[in-house]
Amino acid sequence: MEKTTVRTVVRGVGHNVPPRSVTNVELSKLMDTSDEWIIERTGIRERRFVEAGTTTTDLALPAIEMACQRAGIKPQDCDMIIGATLSPDFFFPGIGTVLQHKLGMGHVPALDIRAQCSGLIYGLATADAYIRSGMAKRILLVCSEVQSPILDKTNRGRDMAVLFGDGAGALVIESQPCAGEPPRANNQVRGVIDSIMGSDGSGAQLLFLKAPGSIVPGFMTQAAVDAGDIHPKMDGRVVFKNAVTRMVEAANAMLERNGISPSQLDLVLPHQANLRINEAVREKLGIAEDRVFNNIQKYGNTTAATIPICMSEAVEQGKLKEGHLVLTLAFGAGFTWGCNLIRW
Repeated sequence: MEKTTVRTVVRGVGHNVPPRSVTNVELSKLMDTSDEWIIERTGIRERRFVEAGTTTTDLALPAIEMACQRAGIKPQDCDMIIGATLSPDFFFPGIGTVLQHKLGMGHVPALDIRAQCSGLIYGLATADAYIRSGMAKRILLVCSEVQSPILDKTNRGRDMAVLFGDGAGALVIESQPCAGEPPRANNQVRGVIDSIMGSDGSGAQLLFLKAPGSIVPGFMTQAAVDAGDIHPKMDGRVVFKNAVTRMVEAANAMLERNGISPSQLDLVLPHQANLRINEAVREKLGIAEDRVFNNIQKYGNTTAATIPICMSEAVEQGKLKEGHLVLTLAFGAGFTWGCNLIRW
């Protein structure tokens, strides 16, 4: 008899965005910008902002409910929770333990991943490792962001303020037996096939939020507030160049080591930071337009939540189906980057 191993399967995915839509025209009333300028440089037409008082874990709960319904389980059926966010309810603890309590999941382990825009990539790779090692059987991966309150919606912060929105996504990830071949790019066995991750801390201060933090004397001071250090900052040109380079490198490495060509991918789910970045990556990889899913036009950059929101909407629209060979792809602050290859 062949040895029975386990594989990591995405059983269900869900998403949630706030009802309030904020258009480019609305932002142009707060700062010197325009609908045309934002669309030309980013592809974004609108984004969603939470109402005052809505936390990152509040926003995540409907996404978790949708993912669990699609998977046919309850949150309490999961034996681990992984949270991915740069905007937790509190500076500490992270969202994992807060969600564990809100969902009544008992004393399951809960951890947070701080990979920013690469949160889904790192989170899925981590869940896959836990499942393959036998340390967990069913994991709830939650990627949620409430970023609108930290944006500087004045001329000083306009380059960043037009980019980001709020949103949440969740995946139910499950161990399933694998009596024969494990998931591979050249078979039809469902599951996570491979993951690639990378980082370069020399770019940490090219896309970051400085305060609060131990780099600030006093951790948080009025001087830091006055200097705008409580708002995110970015060197856009350097980040753009690095994002394209690293995403293409990661995708090519994934394709090469799994022995496949770009034409064999059924769908690519890239991080939604800038439509021009995604178009540049698509062109360099030689992937057809209809095989890349983008929704940045509606939601802006929801950081860790972008890829799971894309996943969920692609399922709803019939563009992501069982058996599809899927590549996720991201680059984010840190710098961090990576990709997952999945047989859906």
